[in-house]
Amino acid sequence: MNKLNRICVTSLLTNYRCLQQIRNSYNYPVTFEKVVFPPDGKFQLPAMPPEPVYDEALGEVKKKLNRRMIEARGYEPIHTELIHKQFGLAAISGGFITGADFAYLQEHVNKLLKKNQFAVWRVDAPWLPRTRRLRGTKRGGGKGPIHHFETPVRAGRIILEVGGYILEAEARAILMTCLQRFPFPIEFVSDELLQRRRDVEVKIKEQNENKFDWDTMIKYNMQGCQYWLSPYDVIWKCKYK
Repeated sequence: MNKLNRICVTSLLTNYRCLQQIRNSYNYPVTFEKVVFPPDGKFQLPAMPPEPVYDEALGEVKKKLNRRMIEARGYEPIHTELIHKQFGLAAISGGFITGADFAYLQEHVNKLLKKNQFAVWRVDAPWLPRTRRLRGTKRGGGKGPIHHFETPVRAGRIILEVGGYILEAEARAILMTCLQRFPFPIEFVSDELLQRRRDVEVKIKEQNENKFDWDTMIKYNMQGCQYWLSPYDVIWKCKYK
């Protein structure tokens, strides 16, 4: 091989290595061919009514209820997937969302949304009444008047979704500041993250050889666990409260 050919081969190898390094350093650009926009054409969060609307002609009136903690116990069986397959907020454990929380989320998210980006609610408007006694009133006499309404959510429930022409970094910038508003733990989720979790659960269920789990402990009453376990612990295997 003469000197000229060696120079050409060396330059080609150098260029090839540089291209390999560039390809390994940078990710492929994100495309938005599979984005599904809301069918109604509304891209911003609508206002949530702070209390239900009652029809007096049908005899509907405000009614006091008990605390209904069962509405926030356990795991959400239905609304656990992202409809638009992008990003959203999900509850880690159960809790209650007030009308003030909805108003804050609506104002904060709508202010940061750009063109071709949208957000949708995945929970109902507040419907569970909460009573509170007025300051200085005498004790006794039953419940006080209705003070406000709340929306109960269970663990795993998707609260809202963000989608459109938006990257994960942009979605995190919009939603991560909303986590501190809730009185119960909330997390940022994506469709890819939820899919990885489902794959891990299936893998553990298929390949796990360790039979020492909560089903075995409860069945054989190991360490007398049936004495101190609550009925909810038996149902949800101590994973949810």
